[in-house]
Amino acid sequence: MNMDTQSVDQTVSAMADVLAEYLNPEEVRLLTRQWQQYSTVSVKMMQQCVLDATRRYPELQVYKSDIRKGFWDTMQADNLQTADSRGKEVTEKIPTSEVVKVFYTVMETLSKQLTASESRSLFQDVHQAVSQERTFKGHVINMSQFLEGSRPLVPDDEYLLNNVVQLVYVCLCDIAGPVEADDILFRAAETAKQSYPKAVVEKLF
Repeated sequence: MNMDTQSVDQTVSAMADVLAEYLNPEEVRLLTRQWQQYSTVSVKMMQQCVLDATRRYPELQVYKSDIRKGFWDTMQADNLQTADSRGKEVTEKIPTSEVVKVFYTVMETLSKQLTASESRSLFQDVHQAVSQERTFKGHVINMSQFLEGSRPLVPDDEYLLNNVVQLVYVCLCDIAGPVEADDILFRAAETAKQSYPKAVVEKLF
């Protein structure tokens, strides 16, 4: 995520586009005027904006996950010109990040070292842990998609992805024991190092 090139005004404007589907223009203006007081664009800012919207307008609670995803998409984009360009940039930007590619490689390599039953247990446990962990509030990371052979949308944030890997290790210990969990993670890291710089791989461990 490159937030250095994003202004608060740009991001708030894009968030207003998301809210326009749920609120009338005056309600949107009230919220976005408040958000323009932020000094920088950040994940914490986005989380607070979601909270502000659902607290002020409780009827939005049922749409909270959709609003969070819409806001997250605005955070991922470098250039917030139109809703169409946002969607396109999110799709194109994420796969090009080396740390995200390493994360995908590590998760897929882990899965290959486990039986189908163990792999199912692992990713279901991790998915549950991610959804409950406060660190990931404001993020939708569907780890279960690895079981379908697809790659879930994940934040381009090495700190958050490192936290996911730590949760994976904890869940692996429960499934295979700590010794085997260490070996499995080590092999996954070594596999990733064959395709990506060692320094990038080690950011996740």
